[in-house]
Amino acid sequence: MPASQTEICNMAISHLGGSREIGDFTTDQSAEASACRRFWDVCRDKVLRSYPWGFAKKTATLALVALNPTDEWSYSYQYPSDCVMFRRIQSGTRLDSRQTRIPCEIVRGPAGKLILTDQANAVADYTERITETGYWESDFVLAFSLLLASYIAPRVTGGDPHGMGKRAMQMWGMETSTAEADASNEQQPEEDPGSEFERARA
Repeated sequence: MPASQTEICNMAISHLGGSREIGDFTTDQSAEASACRRFWDVCRDKVLRSYPWGFAKKTATLALVALNPTDEWSYSYQYPSDCVMFRRIQSGTRLDSRQTRIPCEIVRGPAGKLILTDQANAVADYTERITETGYWESDFVLAFSLLLASYIAPRVTGGDPHGMGKRAMQMWGMETSTAEADASNEQQPEEDPGSEFERARA
């Protein structure tokens, strides 16, 4: 059963040893709810950026903004509005090496961020900002709740005299590593192009 924002906040409070749960993420006026709302977005984006989670991976054709936008690049594209972490421009190779990666640069333009590259008709892989918790996987939810707990600890525990926030941050690191390993085990990527060459040298 997918966890709601309220349930995830109560998980974070529980990590800190709190017994007072919030009733509703949006309307609850308690200090706990206020702290959760304050840090929710930044914690969500931080966890999404930390790893190319499969449930948040998106592929999209980039919207062209201009030809020859600078003396160094041939094309500029609009940075996707739902992108929380840009991963790569597709090269036609599933597992890029140093030689196949498409060079690009992200800059600030008049109407927001731009992606500069020499690739025509660029298609990008990126992590989408998934705000609906119903799409979040259970290991992501647990990792997120721990990071949220670390940020709300001073407000919820009266200054965090017992270091519960630091403990939650440490647990977040461990849980994120486990979640990343689980996500990786669901995939069967091609072998690194450099591996065969390295074995030949051994």
